[in-house]
Amino acid sequence: MLRTSSRTHTMIYAILLSIVIICSTVHLSSYVASQIDPNYPNSLVYMSVLISSILAPPASLTMAFYSNQLIRLQEKLRKLAISDPLTGLYNRRAFEALYAREMARSRRTGKSVSLVLFDIDFFKAVNDKHGHAAGDLALCHIAEIIRSTVRYGTDETARWGGEEFVMLFGETPHEMAGNAANRVRLAIEKMDLTCADQAIQITASFGVTECLPNETLIDVITRADKCLRYAKKQGRNTVVVHPKVNTVTRVKAA
Repeated sequence: MLRTSSRTHTMIYAILLSIVIICSTVHLSSYVASQIDPNYPNSLVYMSVLISSILAPPASLTMAFYSNQLIRLQEKLRKLAISDPLTGLYNRRAFEALYAREMARSRRTGKSVSLVLFDIDFFKAVNDKHGHAAGDLALCHIAEIIRSTVRYGTDETARWGGEEFVMLFGETPHEMAGNAANRVRLAIEKMDLTCADQAIQITASFGVTECLPNETLIDVITRADKCLRYAKKQGRNTVVVHPKVNTVTRVKAA
């Protein structure tokens, strides 16, 4: 989408620049011709139109080319600034901005927003036994799983840090977010992961909570993290949902 917008912008820029150059040249030539010879200004005007029509397109295309390169560079730098380099998901700083935007929309619409925090079970053991390449491969596979789970334009995902991931579900109460988290849990459990001809079994534990109005992201993460820790105590590979009331409900592993 970014490339398409850059190319469209470049073509429009080139066309408009050509028109501006031609019109400016004609007006300037008309003024100069009237000063040189008030009786016969048209010949100079016609000549200037011809010359500018020949020179304006390549000149504007050259400027548009460099403009396009600048746009592409800006897009690349922006992507690097908001993305996790390994998984391609949003990074923590970008997710903070997405959370603020989603909560502002929630306050306008009155619809619920839920957050899911999860991490890989025994991830250090995976790295120690199979190497960091296997750990990186697991992280990338999980990133693909959660990309396929979230709804475009409504939900957001990010790598929170290390083996931790976070998902933000717009217009979603905690029960529905818990169901979505359980689908991700099952997909991770069934994930076919092989590194150096060795099969690697991966599971993850999840904490789910509904975001309250005017609540900071740190407060929501803290509550979700408590659910995540509770899931670890329950044996891992589990989803724990924290409703609005002060009770914790466990979604049992299927």
